[in-house]
Amino acid sequence: MEAPLELFDPQRDPHADLASAKAAAAKDGKDILLALGARWCSDCTTFETWTHDPEVAALLAEKYHLVTISVGTARGQRDQNTDIDTNLNHPMAGGIPSLSVLNPEGKIRFDSADGEFSRARKMKPTDLLDFLKYGR
Repeated sequence: MEAPLELFDPQRDPHADLASAKAAAAKDGKDILLALGARWCSDCTTFETWTHDPEVAALLAEKYHLVTISVGTARGQRDQNTDIDTNLNHPMAGGIPSLSVLNPEGKIRFDSADGEFSRARKMKPTDLLDFLKYGR
C-alpha cells in the first residue's frame, strides 16, 4: 500500500506533477483537480482532511487526478509557484485553498476564484463534493 501523499508539499515539483496528471488524464479521460494552498493555512489542512473522507476519496479516485501545489512556506505568504496561479487566471486571489478543475487537456472547466474554500474550516466535506459534482 502506498503512503498517503502529503498535500501542499513545498519540496515537490509542481510543473512535473501537473505534467504527470495531464498525461494520465489524456489516457483515462479523468479531470484534474488542482489545489493551490499551503501547509500553514488552516483552511488548506481542512481540505486535506476532506480528501480522506470516504465519499470524497471515492469521487476523487473515480473522476480526478489530484495535484496540490504549495504557494508559500511562511505564514501568510503566497510567493511560490505564482506562475501557475497566473496561468489559471488568478483563482488564488479569492483565498486559499484555491481549487481549479481542469479537463484532460489542462483547460479550466471551473474554479473557486470567488474564494469558496478560503473558509473551509467552517464547511463540510459535502461542500467539496457538491463543488466537484456540480461546479460553481
